[in-house]
Amino acid sequence: MRAIQSHGKDHPPSDKPLIKCRIVLIDIEELHGHEQVVESQVNYLKTNLQQLGYFFRPILVVKKHNVVLDGHHRIQALKELGGVRIPCIEIPYLKNEDIRLATWFPIYTGQSGKFPGELNTLKIESRPVISLDSKFFSNPEYGFTLFAKNGQWLLKGSQKSLYNLFLEYYDPEKFEYVKTPSYAINSVNNGYSSFTLLRKTLTKQDVLKTAVSGKVFAPKTTRHILTFRYQDIKVPLENLFN
Repeated sequence: MRAIQSHGKDHPPSDKPLIKCRIVLIDIEELHGHEQVVESQVNYLKTNLQQLGYFFRPILVVKKHNVVLDGHHRIQALKELGGVRIPCIEIPYLKNEDIRLATWFPIYTGQSGKFPGELNTLKIESRPVISLDSKFFSNPEYGFTLFAKNGQWLLKGSQKSLYNLFLEYYDPEKFEYVKTPSYAINSVNNGYSSFTLLRKTLTKQDVLKTAVSGKVFAPKTTRHILTFRYQDIKVPLENLFN
């Protein structure tokens, strides 16, 4: 199985200053995730970790809250291999200007049928729109705006419930994730993808509230952008097991 494909550009990592952060070991059961994981990505990372024999990338968590900001799939992969603790970097979050919250935009690179017919098959209530208007992205009634070559539709429901329907109906390995709505729309217009799902960006408060409540968002809902980069590590897997 392939890893999740993500596209788009931020500043190259080499343009960001390297900050050597303090690494702490935290029990996996004490961490609060905020996103669902994708099974194929977890399996890919399990194989990768077994081949390497060590854990290579620390998990980014909110200080004092143990809310995971980055590394959900690595956590699950290590847990399924028998890991009970995991290397983490603790950072302040809400007022930290060095961390910006954005989102990913799913694009589907497989074949799809005509819309809105397939929405009816999925039993998704939809509303056609003539143009993409930012006011719809702030309406909590609609989780996504679906953009296809033959039109665009507001999709009623939560992002999590809607996206799970798409993952069940379509081939999950044909979904890729891009960083900007313009990139997503262009991928449809140039024929690379069949459709894209556009959505608003959450707030940091949304992330904390959801995680500590035990709920999770759909996969790849959040994208945390740092003004700095932090070090990789090399912790033998045996040190993370019982």
